[in-house]
Amino acid sequence: MFLRVIIVFLFSALIGGAAFAASSPPPKEEKSAEEESEFVPVPPISVAMYNRRNRPTGTMTVQMQLKIDDKDQRAEAQKVMPRLKNAYMQTTLKLAMNFFDINKPINANILSRSLQNATNQVLKHDKARVLIGDIAVQKRRR
Repeated sequence: MFLRVIIVFLFSALIGGAAFAASSPPPKEEKSAEEESEFVPVPPISVAMYNRRNRPTGTMTVQMQLKIDDKDQRAEAQKVMPRLKNAYMQTTLKLAMNFFDINKPINANILSRSLQNATNQVLKHDKARVLIGDIAVQKRRR
């Protein structure tokens, strides 16, 4: 009797598993023109942080994105993203070397304004807004 229960259970599990595997995923809805995102992702920026003796003591990683309302300006920003990322790296590195201290909190307002200025210079307009999502500082262990 016990063997019959196990066989019936395994058989029903096999049938149920096959039915579950055969079911297709729900169809994906295609994005319409109104659903297009106005945000342009920027790859994370990582730079070295220095102490008072100008020795590297950690890293700072900044995650951000650009908010651009105009579709053509968004496409232009995607096209020049390598130049934007280079400008962001240079700006962040200058601040990390000359202004920010690894033992103190990062002033997000100064970083944001500096990155916004770099964006305006590269794109040659002020329609793009820099949105910082995260600033992470990791100290190097000794």
